Amino acid sequence: MARMTREESQALTRTKLVSVARTLFTRDGYAATSLDRIAEEAGFSKGAVYSNFDGKESLFLEVLDEHGKQSLAAILAALAGAGTIDEAIDAIAHWAEKSSRKGNWPSLILDYSRNAKPAATFRKSQEKVLRAQWGALGERLLALAGNTDLAAETVGALVFELTYAPAMSFVSKPTSGDLLRVALHGVFRAPVDTRR
Repeated sequence: MARMTREESQALTRTKLVSVARTLFTRDGYAATSLDRIAEEAGFSKGAVYSNFDGKESLFLEVLDEHGKQSLAAILAALAGAGTIDEAIDAIAHWAEKSSRKGNWPSLILDYSRNAKPAATFRKSQEKVLRAQWGALGERLLALAGNTDLAAETVGALVFELTYAPAMSFVSKPTSGDLLRVALHGVFRAPVDTRR
């Protein structure tokens, strides 16, 4: 069996750290999760964390980015069979109803925003991650709607924000799917200029 290269070993370490961090952040929250705990649970030293990440915020950003990419992939997969905007809205509403109750992402984001004091560069990195995900989803929906008067990021943000709104994780009605059906049908029936 061939020995792993340094790059392969570091990639495996990074993947393990992100996986453990995701579990701990989503289970215990941002404030209660320390880099020491992440390193210990992953079976590494704290130095291994710092050789892969600048600190807790950059590790959290990686977890948030991974979650967003997985969510985006799931939405786009749900949209794969949609031929019309109405079918796309229905597919997104079904995805949102399942996704809004998985984990405690709304609470985690609120915990992070209350406890972290991110530097401007970190905020810009976080914003870049979110905007890329919002834009990719918005572009797909706008293509189905045949509408180019709306900003793709705004449409995508609407879907993600209504799905992961804090109340959607515990209220029974209306569901995030109900909210998205109303919002998206309204958006695509009576376009609003969001490019201002």
